[in-house]
Amino acid sequence: MKKWNAATRLQISVVIVFLLTGIGMIAVVNRSMRQFALHAAEEQAELLLSHNLAIHTYFNQQLKPKVFKLTDSVAPNGYFEPTWMSSTFAVREIDKLLTKTPPAENHFLKDCIVSHHYYKECAINARSPENEADTYEKAFLAALNRDSSLTSRSAIREINGQPFFTVLRRGETLEKNCLRCHDTPDQAPQGLVNVYGPVRSFNRNVKDVVSAVSIRIPLSAAYEQAKRISLTLSGFLIGLLAFVSLLIFWLNHCLVASPLARLKNKALQIANGSQQIGEQIPIPSGRELAELSEAFNTMSLKLRQHLDTLEKKVEARTVELTKTNQELHKSLSEIKTLSGLLPICASCKKIRDDQGYWQQIEKYIHQRTSAQFSHGICPECARNLYPEYFDKNK
Repeated sequence: MKKWNAATRLQISVVIVFLLTGIGMIAVVNRSMRQFALHAAEEQAELLLSHNLAIHTYFNQQLKPKVFKLTDSVAPNGYFEPTWMSSTFAVREIDKLLTKTPPAENHFLKDCIVSHHYYKECAINARSPENEADTYEKAFLAALNRDSSLTSRSAIREINGQPFFTVLRRGETLEKNCLRCHDTPDQAPQGLVNVYGPVRSFNRNVKDVVSAVSIRIPLSAAYEQAKRISLTLSGFLIGLLAFVSLLIFWLNHCLVASPLARLKNKALQIANGSQQIGEQIPIPSGRELAELSEAFNTMSLKLRQHLDTLEKKVEARTVELTKTNQELHKSLSEIKTLSGLLPICASCKKIRDDQGYWQQIEKYIHQRTSAQFSHGICPECARNLYPEYFDKNK
């Protein structure tokens, strides 16, 4: 299995790190935008609540008392006009007008939040069918009457396949003066009965939580915009990744791969032949590779010097060896050896040569070796030849 070189592994590692960082950034941006959309939805819901609760407060504390005082003097317990006597009616109609008003141009909330919001002051057996609570809202109203500490509930819900930020807030708690319109049909203003009938929203009790404010802020547009921005950012990061990868590849080739390739090729040339020993490679710009190249050049130069010195020594030793060999050949040519069976006279000790001539032993050996002879008499021969001399000495 072929292994990737260090430069390729480095480039792949950088690309992977960059890719993971880009994915993390996109995820963070997408999450942040979703959080921003949710925060904006919370702010809008709070603004709607504050606005509409202020309308209720104004109706209940300022407008209604004076209107009832005026109408009671004209038509006691008989007059009712919801447009200026019902705060719930007023809030609902104002909200309808608000949703029809286009948001400010070039505002982030234009497409994401402000338009198409849902606002309802829901109730069970609501006087207006438009305010009738759905199943989710009815469950919250029942929880409000069970738990006096419960004031609100918020969640992100999917309704008809679309995400919404939903807020449910405690609404009106029935007070004594509210029984004028919510006790029994015969006690209510006749005009109210004529408008809404004698069934809905009657027979209420004091301190009952009769309504809740239900708000739904659509998040699909905000999420879609977050998705578009994430995709745009992804495209930008992919382009940047391609550019950075090419830049890294080019820099790696120029600063790392090429110097290392030159170093490797020159090392192989030196290993395969002595002609390249001593040759130098260019010094690259990087400090580490520059130091490595300088060390290689120094090694190559030292090897050249050592090889040159060794060749001179070998040449000198060869000359000496040749001279010695010549001297040895000369000496060997001068040396004559005796070998084989030598026929020698048992009496006179002459030796017969290859031509059949008998020669004195001294002459025969002298002709065939470098030996020189000097003559003397051994003691035994001296006694035999000169007995008188030895007898006198006795």
